Amino acid sequence: MLNAALLALLAAVLIYPAYLLWRRADSFSWRARYLLAALPAAYTGLGWQVAALSYEWAGCQGNMKGLYACTFSGMDVTPLIGYGFFLTIPFFFVALPLSLWLLLDTAARQIGEWRGRQR
Repeated sequence: MLNAALLALLAAVLIYPAYLLWRRADSFSWRARYLLAALPAAYTGLGWQVAALSYEWAGCQGNMKGLYACTFSGMDVTPLIGYGFFLTIPFFFVALPLSLWLLLDTAARQIGEWRGRQR
Protein backbone atom coordinates (compact mmCIF):
# COMPACT_ATOMS: atom_id res chain seq x y z
CA MET A 1 0.00 0.00 0.00
CA LEU A 2 2.78 2.41 0.95
CA ASN A 3 4.78 1.57 -2.17
CA ALA A 4 1.80 2.23 -4.42
CA ALA A 5 1.13 5.58 -2.74
CA LEU A 6 4.77 6.63 -3.03
CA LEU A 7 4.93 5.63 -6.69
CA ALA A 8 1.71 7.54 -7.37
CA LEU A 9 3.24 10.59 -5.66
CA LEU A 10 6.36 10.23 -7.79
CA ALA A 11 4.29 10.02 -10.97
CA ALA A 12 2.29 13.09 -9.95
CA VAL A 13 5.44 15.09 -9.20
CA LEU A 14 6.94 14.15 -12.56
CA ILE A 15 3.84 14.63 -14.74
CA TYR A 16 1.67 17.33 -13.17
CA PRO A 17 4.18 20.25 -13.19
CA ALA A 18 4.93 19.67 -16.87
CA TYR A 19 1.20 19.54 -17.61
CA LEU A 20 0.55 22.75 -15.69
CA LEU A 21 3.37 24.56 -17.45
CA TRP A 22 2.16 23.32 -20.82
CA ARG A 23 -1.56 24.06 -20.42
CA ARG A 24 -1.98 26.73 -17.75
CA ALA A 25 1.31 28.61 -17.59
CA ASP A 26 -0.33 31.98 -18.14
CA SER A 27 -2.24 31.72 -14.87
CA PHE A 28 0.98 31.50 -12.80
CA SER A 29 3.52 34.15 -11.90
CA TRP A 30 7.05 33.71 -13.19
CA ARG A 31 8.29 32.67 -9.74
CA ALA A 32 5.63 29.95 -9.55
CA ARG A 33 6.55 28.76 -13.05
CA TYR A 34 10.19 28.39 -12.09
CA LEU A 35 9.24 26.56 -8.89
CA LEU A 36 7.02 24.18 -10.87
CA ALA A 37 9.83 23.59 -13.34
CA ALA A 38 12.30 22.74 -10.57
CA LEU A 39 9.86 20.57 -8.58
CA PRO A 40 10.62 17.17 -10.22
CA ALA A 41 14.38 17.44 -9.69
CA ALA A 42 13.96 18.92 -6.21
CA TYR A 43 11.61 16.15 -5.03
CA THR A 44 13.68 13.26 -6.32
CA GLY A 45 17.07 14.78 -5.48
CA LEU A 46 16.12 15.79 -1.95
CA GLY A 47 14.42 12.45 -1.32
CA TRP A 48 17.55 10.64 -2.39
CA GLN A 49 19.79 12.83 -0.20
CA VAL A 50 17.53 12.46 2.84
CA ALA A 51 17.64 8.68 2.41
CA ALA A 52 21.41 8.72 2.12
CA LEU A 53 21.78 10.77 5.29
CA SER A 54 19.21 8.83 7.29
CA TYR A 55 20.60 5.44 6.25
CA GLU A 56 23.47 5.70 8.68
CA TRP A 57 21.63 7.86 11.20
CA ALA A 58 18.78 5.36 11.66
CA GLY A 59 21.17 2.39 11.87
CA CYS A 60 20.13 0.64 8.68
CA GLN A 61 23.47 -1.04 7.96
CA GLY A 62 22.35 -4.48 9.11
CA ASN A 63 24.51 -7.16 10.65
CA MET A 64 26.07 -10.47 9.67
CA LYS A 65 22.68 -12.13 9.26
CA GLY A 66 21.32 -9.29 7.14
CA LEU A 67 18.72 -8.26 9.69
CA TYR A 68 17.99 -4.56 9.79
CA ALA A 69 17.33 -2.44 12.83
CA CYS A 70 16.18 0.53 10.78
CA THR A 71 13.83 2.28 13.18
CA PHE A 72 12.93 5.83 14.09
CA SER A 73 10.88 6.40 17.25
CA GLY A 74 9.96 2.72 17.31
CA MET A 75 8.69 2.72 13.71
CA ASP A 76 10.34 0.72 10.94
CA VAL A 77 11.50 3.20 8.27
CA THR A 78 13.16 0.69 5.95
CA PRO A 79 10.55 1.11 3.15
CA LEU A 80 10.90 4.91 3.22
CA ILE A 81 14.68 4.78 3.07
CA GLY A 82 14.50 2.20 0.30
CA TYR A 83 12.14 4.47 -1.63
CA GLY A 84 14.56 7.35 -1.10
CA PHE A 85 17.37 5.32 -2.61
CA PHE A 86 15.06 4.29 -5.46
CA LEU A 87 14.60 8.00 -6.26
CA THR A 88 18.20 8.05 -7.54
CA ILE A 89 17.10 6.35 -10.77
CA PRO A 90 14.25 8.73 -11.66
CA PHE A 91 16.40 11.68 -10.59
CA PHE A 92 19.18 11.05 -13.09
CA PHE A 93 17.16 9.63 -15.98
CA VAL A 94 13.83 11.47 -15.82
CA ALA A 95 13.51 14.31 -13.31
CA LEU A 96 16.80 16.12 -13.88
CA PRO A 97 16.48 16.27 -17.70
CA LEU A 98 12.78 17.15 -17.39
CA SER A 99 13.46 19.96 -14.92
CA LEU A 100 16.31 21.33 -17.00
CA TRP A 101 14.11 21.35 -20.09
CA LEU A 102 11.23 23.00 -18.21
CA LEU A 103 13.56 25.62 -16.71
CA LEU A 104 15.06 26.43 -20.11
CA ASP A 105 11.62 26.60 -21.70
CA THR A 106 10.33 28.89 -18.95
CA ALA A 107 13.37 31.15 -19.25
CA ALA A 108 12.97 31.31 -23.03
CA ARG A 109 9.30 32.23 -22.69
CA GLN A 110 10.13 34.94 -20.16
CA ILE A 111 12.85 36.39 -22.40
CA GLY A 112 10.45 36.28 -25.34
CA GLU A 113 7.85 38.16 -23.32
CA TRP A 114 10.41 40.80 -22.33
CA ARG A 115 11.45 41.19 -25.96
CA GLY A 116 7.80 41.57 -26.98
CA ARG A 117 7.31 44.39 -24.48
CA GLN A 118 10.32 46.31 -25.76
CA ARG A 119 9.01 46.61 -29.32
